[in-house]
Amino acid sequence: MRQLLNNIIRSLAVMWILTGCYKDKGNYAYHTINDINAITSADTFRVTRLDTLTITPVIKGLDTARVRYEWRVMPVEDPADPLSIGKIVVLSTQHTLHEQITLKASANYYRLDLVMIDTVTGVSYFRQLALQVTTAFQTGWMLLEQVGGNTDISFITPENKVFHNVYSAANPDKPLPASSWKLISINTYGLLGILNQVYFDTEGYTLDNTTLQVTAPYSKLFFGPPATVQPQNVSKPSIFSYGPFTFSAGKIYGMNSIYTSTLFGAAYTQPDDQGYTAAPYVAGGLSYGAIFFDQAHHRFMYDGGGTSTALKVFPPNNTMAYDLNKVDKKMLTMKAGMGWDLWPDNWYAVFKNEGDDSCFLYTVNANGNLTTTPVAAGMQAILNSPDVQRSPDYLFSSTVKQMYYAADNKLYVYDMAANQSRVVYQFPAGEMITALQMQNNTITAATYDGSASGGTVYDLPISSTGDISGNSYTRKNTGFEKIITLTFKVG
Repeated sequence: MRQLLNNIIRSLAVMWILTGCYKDKGNYAYHTINDINAITSADTFRVTRLDTLTITPVIKGLDTARVRYEWRVMPVEDPADPLSIGKIVVLSTQHTLHEQITLKASANYYRLDLVMIDTVTGVSYFRQLALQVTTAFQTGWMLLEQVGGNTDISFITPENKVFHNVYSAANPDKPLPASSWKLISINTYGLLGILNQVYFDTEGYTLDNTTLQVTAPYSKLFFGPPATVQPQNVSKPSIFSYGPFTFSAGKIYGMNSIYTSTLFGAAYTQPDDQGYTAAPYVAGGLSYGAIFFDQAHHRFMYDGGGTSTALKVFPPNNTMAYDLNKVDKKMLTMKAGMGWDLWPDNWYAVFKNEGDDSCFLYTVNANGNLTTTPVAAGMQAILNSPDVQRSPDYLFSSTVKQMYYAADNKLYVYDMAANQSRVVYQFPAGEMITALQMQNNTITAATYDGSASGGTVYDLPISSTGDISGNSYTRKNTGFEKIITLTFKVG
C-alpha cells in the first residue's frame, strides 16, 4: 500500500510540473536579434593630456535607433582606494566621443570600450580600443645644457618641437647646480615603471615622467641612503633580469622591481676580503645573472642572478680569450652589442690603459660559460683609430660589428673585423661634438661652437654599410647652450 501511495504522489508531481511548463508558454516576449557592431578609424588612439579626443564610430545593426552608448575607460586610479587595481570611468554617453581628456598621462595604455546597449533587449555589445594619454614631454630627447651658472633641461619632441628650460619651469625652487652631468631615462619593466633621473656631484633627482617635476632626491630611492651619495648610473640590462641596478660611489645596489619593490636595498656585499669599487656598468645574461667590473682590483664579478645581493668572482680559467680576474685597465664603458637589444648575445666593454691612451675592446658573452661558449669571448687592441680615448661616448650596432665614437668635430666608425676606424661625418671646423646617443639606427649628436646659443643637435641616419645615409643629417635644431649630455626619454 505504501509503495502504491508513493507512486501516485510521484505521478501527480510530474503532472503538476508538466502542466506548469505548458501554462508558462506564451509568457515571454520575443524580439528580433539586433547584433550591433562598431567600426572605428583605428584600434589604438593617442592623445595629449587636456586635448580633446574625437572618435566617430560607424554603427551597424538591424536597428541602430534603439541603441544607447557608453564610452568606458579603465583602469583609472581611485584616490579613495589607492591600493585597488583602478576603477571604470564613463567618459561619454554620446554616439560620438568628443571629450577633453584629463586622465593621467602614462607610458601604458588604458582600455577604452565603446559599449552599445540595445534598449529593447538589454544586450550589450562591445568595441574594445586602446588609449594612450601623453604629455608634450612624454617621448623625445632630453638635453642637459649649461645655462649661466647652473644647468637646465630642454626637450625635443618626435614632431620636432623644441622646448627650452623645461626643468626650471617645472621646478623654479630647485635649480640644477653647475655640476650636473648626467641624464637617465629607462623603462624598468617593473613596479617602478619609467625612471627619469638627473645627477650632480653629491645627489640627484628623480623626475616625474609626465611633468619633469622633481618627485624625490636620488638618495630617497633607497630603504636606507648609501654610505656615500655620489650617483653614477642606473641600468637594467634585460627585461628578464631583476633590477634595475644603481651605482653610487663605486658600490652596487639592486632592486626587485619586477615583483616587490620600488626602493633599492643595501649595497651588494663584497666577493672577498679585498672589497670592490665597481665601474658604473652592468651586463646581464642567463648564466651568471648581472656581471660587473671591479675597477679597484681589475676583475669581473657577478651576482648569480635572481635576488642575490652577494658578489662573486669567476673561477680561475686560462682557456678563454682573456682572464676575467686580471684586466689591468680602466673601463670606459660596457654596453649591449649584437642581438636583440632587450636580451643581447654579447656585451662590448671599452678599456683604456692606466698609463697611456691605448684602448681595447673586450667582448663579454653574458649567456656563456667557462668552456664551450666562453664568457670571455674576445679581446683586441683598438688600432688605427685616432683619439678613440677622447670620445664623449661609445655607441654599438646591434646588427654588425661596428662601434661609433667622436673626437673634436669628427664622427668615426670603428670596424671591429678590420680593426681600423674611418671618418663617417665631419661637422664644420670649431663645432665640437659634446654628446652622442643612438636610437632606431640613427645617431643623435650634440655639438657646440663656443658661442652663446652655439649648441646644435643633429640626427644622422646610419646606412647598411655603417656610413651616414647620404652623408647628411635629417634633422638639425639650433639655439641651445652647451649640451653636456642627452638621452632619449622612453615615454
